[in-house]
Amino acid sequence: MSSPEIAPSHSLVRRASLAGFFGTAVEAYDFMVFTFLIAYLSPQFFPSDDPAAGILSSLVVLGTGFLARPVGGIVFGRIGDRFGRRFALISTISGMGGATVLMGLLPTHSAVGILAPVLLVLTRLLQGFFAGGEQMGSATFVTEHASVKNYGILSAMTPVGFAFGGTLAPLFVAVTTSLSSEEVMASWGWRIPLLMSLPLMLYVLFLRTRLEESPDFKELADKHEVQSSPVRSVVTRYPVTLLRVIALSASVLAIGYVVPAYMPLFLQREVGMAPGTTAWLATAGSAFAIAVGFAAGFMIDRSGRRNTMILGLGIILVAMFPIMYLIKATGGNLIVTALGHMLLVGLAGASAVPVYATLTSAFPAAVRYTGAAIGFGLGSAIGGGAGPYLAGKLTAATGNPYAASVVVGAAALLGVVVIATMPNSNSSAAPEATLMTGDIDAVDADPVGDPSLTPKMV
Repeated sequence: MSSPEIAPSHSLVRRASLAGFFGTAVEAYDFMVFTFLIAYLSPQFFPSDDPAAGILSSLVVLGTGFLARPVGGIVFGRIGDRFGRRFALISTISGMGGATVLMGLLPTHSAVGILAPVLLVLTRLLQGFFAGGEQMGSATFVTEHASVKNYGILSAMTPVGFAFGGTLAPLFVAVTTSLSSEEVMASWGWRIPLLMSLPLMLYVLFLRTRLEESPDFKELADKHEVQSSPVRSVVTRYPVTLLRVIALSASVLAIGYVVPAYMPLFLQREVGMAPGTTAWLATAGSAFAIAVGFAAGFMIDRSGRRNTMILGLGIILVAMFPIMYLIKATGGNLIVTALGHMLLVGLAGASAVPVYATLTSAFPAAVRYTGAAIGFGLGSAIGGGAGPYLAGKLTAATGNPYAASVVVGAAALLGVVVIATMPNSNSSAAPEATLMTGDIDAVDADPVGDPSLTPKMV
C-alpha cells in the first residue's frame, strides 16, 4: 500500500488497475480454457475404450499445471522483489500466452503417439510456471497503488479479473461450439479457443509496457532497501505467515478450481448436458462472479477481510451439496442448474477477494511479491492441483455423484479454521498496534528484525 507522501495519481491507479485486471483475466483464460475443452482433448491425447479413464487422465494434466506454480512463484517473486514488479509481470504474461498458443498447435495422439500427451503435459507445466508469478504479482502491483479508502476494491481487481477470464474461456468455447459441429470440434475446432490467447496476450503487453513501476518498489529502490535474497528472508523471518498463506491459498483455490473445473463434468455425466451448454452456464456463472467479487471488495472496505472471508466460505460450506443434489434431482432443469451454478461460482469468486487482499498484505514491501507468490504457488499446487482430481477420483471410487461437495466443504472448513486462528486486534487499537499484532485486517505486515523490511505507516 502506498504511503501518503508518494500517493499515485488517479490516472496511474486506473492504468495499474486495468493492467492488473486484464493481465489476470488472460492468465485465467489460458489456465481455464483447458478445462472446458477436456471433453474434446481427452480422446485426442488420451484415446481409451473407457471415457472415464480419459477424463481422469485429462484432470491429471489439469493438475500438473499447478505443480510448476511454486517454482514460478520463487523465480518471479525474486525477480519482482529485486528488479521490479513491472518487469516480472511483462515476463509472466508473455510466457502464459506463449504456452497456451503452443498448446493449440500440438499434434495429437493419432499423429505422434505417446509424444502427444507428453507435449501436452510440458505445455501445461509451462503455463503453471508463468502463472506462479502472475496472480500474486498482479495483486501486489495493484494493491501497492491503493490507499486505506480503496484497498478492498483494488484488492478485488485481481480475483475479479480472474473471474472475467473465467468468463471468456467458456464463452469462447461455447461460441466456437455453436458455430461448428461436434465433429469439427472433436477434430480441430478445439484449437481455436487456445489460439485466441495470442491477441489477448498482445493487448495486455501493450497495457503493461506503458506502466510505471509501483510506488512501493520505487521507494525501496530510492532508499537502497531492495532485498538481495528475498526468498531466504521470507523462509527464515516469516515461516508462520508463509504457512498461513499456503493454507489460505490451498483452501480458496481448491474451491475456485473444483467448482468451475469439476461442475461442467458433473453436469455432462450426471444430468446429460452437452459440453456447449455447460460452457454457456459456466459463462453466466463467471459473469455473476464478477459482480459478487466487486461486492466483496466493497465489503472489505466496510467490514474487514475476516468477516468477508468467513461469510463467503461459510455459505459455500453448507451450499455445495444441496445445490448439486437439486440439480440432479430436477434432471438438470435449466433454471435450477443455472441459478445453482451461478451461486457456486459467485461464492467461490467472492471468497477469493479477501484472501487475495490478505496475501498481499501479509508480507512487507521488500519481500511482498516473493512471499505472496511462493505461498500462493504452494497453495495452488495443493488445493488447485489436487482438488479437481480428488473430486473426480472420489466420485469414481465411491460412485457418489455428490462426492465433490466433500472436497469443497473440507477446503472451506480449512479456510475458516485458518482465519479463526489468525490474530485479531481490538477495533480501537491505533495503527501502530494493529501493524504489530499481525491482525488479518491490518493494512501491512509485521517485520521481524530487519530494518529494511519495516512497513510504512498508512
